[in-house]
Amino acid sequence: MERKQFVIIGVAIALVIAVAAPFLASGDPDGLESAFFSIYGAKPFMGSELDEDAAGAAEEQVVAATGNDFAYEALMPDYSIPGMDKAGEVLAVVIGTLLMLILVFAVARVSARPDN
Repeated sequence: MERKQFVIIGVAIALVIAVAAPFLASGDPDGLESAFFSIYGAKPFMGSELDEDAAGAAEEQVVAATGNDFAYEALMPDYSIPGMDKAGEVLAVVIGTLLMLILVFAVARVSARPDN
C-alpha cells in the first residue's frame, strides 16, 4: 500500500470516528468538571443535576483559595456549535479533527525537512 493511500485511509477512518462520536458519547459529564462539582457538593456523584448556585459558590471558593481567576470563552463550548443540536456536535468534532490533522501534517513536514 502506498503511503499516500495509507494516509487517506487513516484520515477517512478518523473522520468516521469523528462523525460517530457525538452519537456514542455519554450525555452525562464524567470527567474533571463533573468530579470538581461533586467534590464541592454542586452535583451528586452519580447523577447529572447541577445546582447552579452551588457551582458558582464552588468556583468562587477555588478562585479565593488559588487567586487564579483565568477564564475564556470556548469557540465550540462542550464540543458543539451553539444552536445546531447534534449536527453542531458532529460539525464541531469534524472541524476539530481536521484542524488537528492539518497541524500534525504541518509539524511533520517541517520536522522532516533535510535541513533540520
